[in-house]
Amino acid sequence: MTPRDAAVDAAYEDVAKLLATGKRFLLTGHRNPDGDALGSALGLALALEAAGKEARVVMRDAWSSVYSKMPGISRVLVADALPADWPSDWDALLTMECPDADRAGWPNLLAGVVVNVDHHPGNTRYGVLNLVDLPAAAVGEIVADLLDLLGWPLSQDIATNLWISLVSDTGSFRYSNTTPKALALGARLVAEGAQPGPVNEFLFEAAPLSALKLEALVLGTLELHADGTVATVELPRRFFDESGAKDSDTEGLVNRARGIEGVRAALLLREGENGEIRCSLRSKGVVDIRSVAARHAGGGHRNASGCRVTGTLASAKATLVPEVAAAVEAAGVETAAASEAVPGPE
Repeated sequence: MTPRDAAVDAAYEDVAKLLATGKRFLLTGHRNPDGDALGSALGLALALEAAGKEARVVMRDAWSSVYSKMPGISRVLVADALPADWPSDWDALLTMECPDADRAGWPNLLAGVVVNVDHHPGNTRYGVLNLVDLPAAAVGEIVADLLDLLGWPLSQDIATNLWISLVSDTGSFRYSNTTPKALALGARLVAEGAQPGPVNEFLFEAAPLSALKLEALVLGTLELHADGTVATVELPRRFFDESGAKDSDTEGLVNRARGIEGVRAALLLREGENGEIRCSLRSKGVVDIRSVAARHAGGGHRNASGCRVTGTLASAKATLVPEVAAAVEAAGVETAAASEAVPGPE
């Protein structure tokens, strides 16, 4: 295992000390929370409670119904504002998987002590404490390391939530961020009581009919570009009415386009309000999609990023497709150069 940077080790120590000495903690994640944001927040909240602390999880937006069976999910509050006693009556607010302060959706987030727990390369280090562990496959992996440092045990419910975090961000151990450490953690979580069969069934094989109807409509917009290496799908607002789906049912749609043979990068262009287009970008291998998102004040990981642009679905596609195609082409050049630099068999 590659040793961690000393500064990251120090951040783990600082956060662990705060959790050990504090009494009341808020936890949140990014808007439209996914399995990593929810799993890491719930896993840590349950551990804090087991240690005799008060922990409250609050999210700005609702989540996909596939997460309805997560241990403790019924306790998560969806609200338009943080509790009225923030920040005066809380030791800290932990933001899980929020690379910048705006991603959580709380205007007064930075009014108190914020602990920024993340693994995104573009993290802006906005917290009083910043635990940003870039090699971590998921924020749930960071939580597991924190609990080990504190000497706090993993209950079955904590292990299940951290498993959901891990399989969500590694694509069930299919993505390139699947490290030996991530695989070892997965084995440990199963040993601690996480049940991959039942959990993965409700995560990946129990979508509501409305979500499938929405997927069918979105896939009907599929287009291939750049000799089949770039795929786009679109989600106009009317599709929600036509399918009966909810905002939270959009998770994973872009990956359907990404999974097409020959496609190296995919875009989901979603019509928002007031002329805003929300863009989910996904790629394979060395294609750096984060560089495209960054041009439009977005961010994320190399293979999974997002941004927002102003205009129509058509104008957003006209802007982003050439940029994504250029990223695919650049990755091909880099791969070819690397291949030429590696000596072949003599």
